[in-house]
Amino acid sequence: MLGILPQAAVVKTVTETGAKKYKSLDKNQKMAVNIGGLALFAGVLFMGYKMYSGMKDTISWFTGAKSEEERKAAETKVKSQIDQEINKVGITPTIGIATAKGIAQALLDAMEYPGTYEEQIYSNLSVLKNSADWLLVGREYGMPRKRTLVAELYNELDNKEMIKAKAILSKIGVTI
Repeated sequence: MLGILPQAAVVKTVTETGAKKYKSLDKNQKMAVNIGGLALFAGVLFMGYKMYSGMKDTISWFTGAKSEEERKAAETKVKSQIDQEINKVGITPTIGIATAKGIAQALLDAMEYPGTYEEQIYSNLSVLKNSADWLLVGREYGMPRKRTLVAELYNELDNKEMIKAKAILSKIGVTI
């Protein structure tokens, strides 16, 4: 506590001395001091901005925001490709978007937690009637874990299980 009092006295003396010197300056000198102070403030502000923007990528990586942005961009691209494929196939889906979302969610639920529920996957794939249904479900599935539905099936099912899933899909003309 005692060390603070002498420091406060020095700061007060320096401030008073600076104020007296400023008051003694003529108009042009005061303007030069003011412009210099503004330039210094702008420089510090600019340096702070550059430091923040340089760290922004690091911060977004650390918080996962960058990864999420990349996943969403990839998902948007995949959905656009699927839309083009649906139009190219020329077959009308037999299910609506709400049903496709429900099937996609059921497939995600079957694969999301430890242990894959293969029967749930097979039963949901069996609901599909044509390749347009498959594409619509794939579109609605998106990339919740940075993988498309096809990649997710290959990741979750072993060879024997994958043969069964491929057999179900081949009945509707889908080859994965």
